[in-house]
Amino acid sequence: MTSKIYLTYIFVLLTSIIDAQNLKLAELFNEGAVLQCNEKVCIWGTSAPASKVLITIQGKQFKAISDKSGDWNTEISALKEGGPYPMTVISEKDTIKLKEIFVGEVWIAGGQSNMAFMLEKSDNGKDEIAQATNKNIRFVMVPYKAFEGDKNRGDMNWRTATTENAASISAVAYYFAKDLQAKLNVPIGIICCYKGGSGAETWMSRASILKNPVIAPIVENYESYFSKLGNEKYSEMLKTYDNDLKQYRDSVKAGNKTMKSPKEPMGEQNYNRPYGLYNTMLKRVIPYTLKGAIWYQGEHNSSRAVQYRTLFPAMIEQWRTDFNNPNLPFLFVQLPSYANADANNRPIWPELREAQLLTWQHVKNTGMAVTIELGEKTNIHPTRKEPVGKRLAAIAFNTTYGMKNPYSGPVYKSVELKGNQAILSFDFVYDGLIFDGELKGFSICGSDKKFVPAKVEIKNNQIVVWVENITSPIAVRYGWENWTEANLKNTADFPATPFRTDDFELLTNNTKTTK
Repeated sequence: MTSKIYLTYIFVLLTSIIDAQNLKLAELFNEGAVLQCNEKVCIWGTSAPASKVLITIQGKQFKAISDKSGDWNTEISALKEGGPYPMTVISEKDTIKLKEIFVGEVWIAGGQSNMAFMLEKSDNGKDEIAQATNKNIRFVMVPYKAFEGDKNRGDMNWRTATTENAASISAVAYYFAKDLQAKLNVPIGIICCYKGGSGAETWMSRASILKNPVIAPIVENYESYFSKLGNEKYSEMLKTYDNDLKQYRDSVKAGNKTMKSPKEPMGEQNYNRPYGLYNTMLKRVIPYTLKGAIWYQGEHNSSRAVQYRTLFPAMIEQWRTDFNNPNLPFLFVQLPSYANADANNRPIWPELREAQLLTWQHVKNTGMAVTIELGEKTNIHPTRKEPVGKRLAAIAFNTTYGMKNPYSGPVYKSVELKGNQAILSFDFVYDGLIFDGELKGFSICGSDKKFVPAKVEIKNNQIVVWVENITSPIAVRYGWENWTEANLKNTADFPATPFRTDDFELLTNNTKTTK
């Protein structure tokens, strides 16, 4: 080794050591950040090993001591809502001064493309952006990163959801935050952590998936496949994919609308591998102190809807553990109506909707926004996002903030079979059951289990269902199609969730992994 190279090596080594000892805050703590009010807020970072750190905000001081690796964390509490407030972090040698820290309500927004659907593309989105002046709605985008070593796409700086910034924020999250800010009158912070096309399993850790035998095959199948494939073959497949993708993009630019996008090979660089985005995106914001989570996802998992009954609650449980809050409110969107949900036209989205309904009914501190009538027949990305955000906010006001306001559509409670009629009772009726035009979406079957469209009427806030040639009905279904015009709602204008009264075997019952 020449003396010049040796000196360069020593310089780089010393620089890295010194840099590692410099005081740093975790990347979410930057100008404009929103901290959760009325909670013990976790603050963390790095400094020289075994050194003292002092945090000052709102005239209060909080102390931490770094471990032998230089990592430190502490909790700060009793912060007054509002802002901006200065925050100072001091170690033995360094000082970090932030001029604008806000204190209010912090929510994380997660899921796939319908959560990622940008405000500028939603109905009336451009008008909303032009009028967005509320600096008390703030957001941060967790940069998409497909795999370790992949380039970061963006930063983790907090921004105001105002005209100059709001176009790219999730439309659902924006409208949710807008309603919260208007009613609570405190700063609202939204952490945007989502990726189009992602399955629930990519937002979980490997250990969490493997510990549950119902969902463990997701990891086992993937790892077995990749082990047999090998790195050399996978590299070849990636090169072919990159070439095909370039040809596809060039073709689209040239105006060709018939060419199909190539499918990325599954492997260590595919963002949708199990536990992929958990490691590259979600872990970057853990354990930031949150009020709750909003979630819009399920399309990717619809072919494994029965498995989702276990997968989704397991994901919620892990998030609650990761964010140090076993009661973390978790509010989610039930899939809307959509005709092209399955290549073979099997009604699998109703099965996923049922898995979501069961999650709401059996997992504490969850809420479900029904959006069945907001779907578009041939568009998996319906553009009416404002009602979605507002319905999530209505749930939050009632279940999280203790305000007594309507927040759910009718939910099936029980059925009474009487002669040739099925009489259905519901929860969340409020002042009554109503519908627009002709009441649609109900079907009924006899012992042959063949469902046929039914006649329906509302009596005493119950639904009476029948068909003349079925004398002894055994089951009723409502909205049990990928695309349905089901239109039952209550007087508070919240739509009824699709349901079934039977326990017949489902189409997705034995599907454990994606083929």
